[in-house]
Amino acid sequence: MDVVRAIVGVQLRIIRRDPWFLVIMFGMPLVVMPLFVKTMKLSLQAEGYADATGAEQVVPGQVVLFGFMVSGSVAFSVFREHGWKTWDRLRASAAPPAALLAGFAIPWVVIHVFYQVVLMLVGGLFVGLRLKGSLIGEVLILVAYSTCLIALVLLLTATFRTINQVNAIVNLGAMLFGGLGGALVPVEQLPGWAQVVSPFTPSYWAMEGHRAVFLEPGGLADIAKPFGVLVGATVVLVLLGIRKFRADEAKEFFA
Repeated sequence: MDVVRAIVGVQLRIIRRDPWFLVIMFGMPLVVMPLFVKTMKLSLQAEGYADATGAEQVVPGQVVLFGFMVSGSVAFSVFREHGWKTWDRLRASAAPPAALLAGFAIPWVVIHVFYQVVLMLVGGLFVGLRLKGSLIGEVLILVAYSTCLIALVLLLTATFRTINQVNAIVNLGAMLFGGLGGALVPVEQLPGWAQVVSPFTPSYWAMEGHRAVFLEPGGLADIAKPFGVLVGATVVLVLLGIRKFRADEAKEFFA
């Protein structure tokens, strides 16, 4: 636990000293949201949600899409230790792989949840997002999506050798999973083949949970399935990441 606390503390200090990536990641979806509210309003009303404002699709969609990009920062944190030649000090602690991964994951899960919450609140203030269902249910979806994405990126970190490789996969995954998962437009508007593939993406289940509480008065029972799928995926990804991770494997940091 001492190693985990030490890694968490260092990561939080680094983030406080250089928060500009997060500032940019906050700004970009805030610019996009107002541009598509009217279009999504018409789209949702065509689906039968007569009182929809469009924010119910746009705000969660941007949170899901850009949240994927933010999650890539946990990989940057790991590779940065290699680039700074400080990784050997972590290895010297003889901490198990699970402890090392947890030290990097915990701060970014917290930041990722905070990121989503702030964007949701701003969406409520400026584009009319209103919660109809369970607040607890919405929080559970935010936490489950954050942990799932961080676990996925850590698995990618354990799999690939360079930060450029991971960044390419994360950026591609953000657009691909975001599009297939219904973050850009509702899944019902996607081609048939895409609707078949959608449930295999974490963004699909995150959007299902968001729709249950923003478009409908959904309770905990209504978000149980998307929450359960995200948690189950997280467990699988964590186990794969621990199995794949090798502390003595050289990583290349190009940044």
